[in-house]
Amino acid sequence: MPTFIVGHLNNDTDSVVSAIALSYLEKQMGKDCQPAIASPINRETGFVLKNFGLAVPEIIPEGEKKVILVDHNEPSQISPNIQVNEIQCIIDHHKLGGLKTSQPISVRIKTVGSTSTIITGIFQRKGVAITKEMAGILIAGILSDTLKLTSPTTHDDDKGAVDFLNKTAGLDVDSFTDAMFEAKSDIAGMEISEIVECDYKTFEAKGKKFGIGVWETVKPDAVIKRGEEILGALKNKKKSDGLDFIFFAVVDILNNESVMFMPGTAEKEIIRKAYGANTENGLATLPGVVSRKKQMTPQIEKALA
Repeated sequence: MPTFIVGHLNNDTDSVVSAIALSYLEKQMGKDCQPAIASPINRETGFVLKNFGLAVPEIIPEGEKKVILVDHNEPSQISPNIQVNEIQCIIDHHKLGGLKTSQPISVRIKTVGSTSTIITGIFQRKGVAITKEMAGILIAGILSDTLKLTSPTTHDDDKGAVDFLNKTAGLDVDSFTDAMFEAKSDIAGMEISEIVECDYKTFEAKGKKFGIGVWETVKPDAVIKRGEEILGALKNKKKSDGLDFIFFAVVDILNNESVMFMPGTAEKEIIRKAYGANTENGLATLPGVVSRKKQMTPQIEKALA
């Protein structure tokens, strides 16, 4: 059986393309690896894979297997089809999330803007030739996770990786990113629960469990005008998942700000503590806040203390 390489639940473009590109690299080195996904892909990822003529990986199977995790290490973000003792390796760019294993495993974590940047570095170190398709999807992963290299998570390595990869991919980065973000922003025909849970992660801190959903878009008004529905969906999600708190941020890519949705008094108090923001009507505008990893989760955890 191959080693499966897979990203987090409620996957995003970076997690999916990292799994595909790393699987390709490992196969070039004679290893039996296969990319997988933990959940159906979103519209941005679908656009990227279609653009480069690549198939959508299958859902990771149940049953005994070997697994490499990419773009995550929090236990709550791991597919329920994966047992901890199946994990052989982690490649990630997030904080350590408390995963405990019974045996030593290989772990590579780097403070860059995307896992795709780390995978690019592995191609370079191993001297494995990269195809136009692999270069293209890795660029997409970097641009998606760093909001076209504008997020505060962006590292010089991310910029260097895009320059390196584009020598092979030959993309018009501006027009490609515009098209990718248009696909990301498309909510036509989507239920409100899909929007809230599309890019959603849970965390634990200070004995509390909380969820943060993010919707990155170039058309924020299309989502914000459905505010009452969003708050209702958050209340339902909070209850069904047994959470202490839940938040949802509409990230305005073009204006570099977020509108944070808070369904209850407890959430409002945390956001007031974290940002000094006005939380009237369960909404707060947060200028300059666009990164869940660097600007939302750490501030919420600090407020919980």
